[in-house]
Amino acid sequence: MKTFNKALLTGMLTSACLLTACTNHAPPPQPGSINSKLEQLGEMSYLQVSDLKAVKRNHLLFVQAEITNTDDDNQQLFYRFKWVDASGFALGEEAWKPLVLYAYQKQTLSAVAPSPQATDFKLEVNSTDNTGDRP
Repeated sequence: MKTFNKALLTGMLTSACLLTACTNHAPPPQPGSINSKLEQLGEMSYLQVSDLKAVKRNHLLFVQAEITNTDDDNQQLFYRFKWVDASGFALGEEAWKPLVLYAYQKQTLSAVAPSPQATDFKLEVNSTDNTGDRP
């Protein structure tokens, strides 16, 4: 009887773990949405990418991103753009750039692809002040 209960308990725990994993898994971002072009390193509570635009001019990809600080304190952001070609191969990534956004400030980031072969991009952002809960 004990082995039956142990097996039943193990099965129930396994099922619960699988259900939890399935319900906590977010759906993939829609192609062309801001989230499909954004890679956040950590949870950003106070900084948001509120707008993202891309256009091809003179055979080069131009990108503009608007970052908004929703907090009443200054926030530090580090960002870089990663460029890929039509096949999805990396063409390069920029160096990390620091940016301070003052309380409730909006800032526009601009970038130009390094070559005409760049057809897509990712914006990688990291803000150490925004990871976790605020003290």
